[in-house]
Amino acid sequence: MDNEPLVSICTPVFNGDKYLEDCIKGVLNQNYENFEYIIVDNASTDKTPSIVEKYRKKDTRIRVYRNEKTVCMEDNFNLCANYSSDNAKWIKYALVDDYLFPDCVEKMVMVGEMDGQIGMVSAYRMAGNIVTNMGLPIEQNVFDGTEILKQQILRKLHVASSSPNTVMYKRNVFLELKGFNNKYDLSDTELAFRLLDRYKLGFAHYVLTKSGRDAGGGEYYAIIHGFKILEYLDFGYKNINNYKNISFEKDEMDYLRRYYAHEIVSFLITKFAYFEWEDIKRMLGNIPDDVKKELKKIFIRNFTKYIKKYFAALRNIRSYIRDKKRFA
Repeated sequence: MDNEPLVSICTPVFNGDKYLEDCIKGVLNQNYENFEYIIVDNASTDKTPSIVEKYRKKDTRIRVYRNEKTVCMEDNFNLCANYSSDNAKWIKYALVDDYLFPDCVEKMVMVGEMDGQIGMVSAYRMAGNIVTNMGLPIEQNVFDGTEILKQQILRKLHVASSSPNTVMYKRNVFLELKGFNNKYDLSDTELAFRLLDRYKLGFAHYVLTKSGRDAGGGEYYAIIHGFKILEYLDFGYKNINNYKNISFEKDEMDYLRRYYAHEIVSFLITKFAYFEWEDIKRMLGNIPDDVKKELKKIFIRNFTKYIKKYFAALRNIRSYIRDKKRFA
């Protein structure tokens, strides 16, 4: 254990008593021994404080902090990392409604230590009953961050985002980049993009985490209201020049423009079927001009496809309303 780098495992939580004990048990059952466990209670009003205190008394590796008032989720995530010890090398989030398999930290550290330029480590994850983060060559563990970033921006690869629970960050890199930006719902993806522009990606070819016990949650909300499209447009298109170590050819930017035009038309067709005017207004008010000009072309070119999508949305309206209420 003396040669193992210290890992700060972080659980930011707000009213998480439904899943909190399973989350804590998942952390304490890790095969990897050299870790500290930081829990930041975001002024919960349920049984979270008593559950946390019960486990704190049992394990000296657990440190508990409680915010005097509730802050936004991203800020609480950053607070958790800021409480990590100065001698910790890695930060691993364990989100309260997700789960770390016992070999998660061990396998991630093994990969992270392969190259000093690795800034984050990712792995396969279970999202519900689906394995995600597929697509990288299984014989390779260390990847050029800029190559991964470019493929992620082009929406051809998705291996280093979706949930902080899925990845592990090098602590000094996380702090250098100032963690999660609370401007974004998809703050973990935005952080991953900034990080990959400067550092390598490590990838462990194992299923190490499980997400989706609250099946959908915040990600579902971002999708159905169009925030996912708008935020990708912001940090993955409009501000693409902020990434200093990658560049795009004209045909690649044309591809991206058409890609987002198609995504937006598909979104708007569904929203027209459900009379959700606020979502329509928000989307139309935040589209870059060059993408907006592409909408009509895309719609005309795929008219039959979009009309079918409209009627399919009408047929699906009951289940859509049910799911929307569930994740409101």
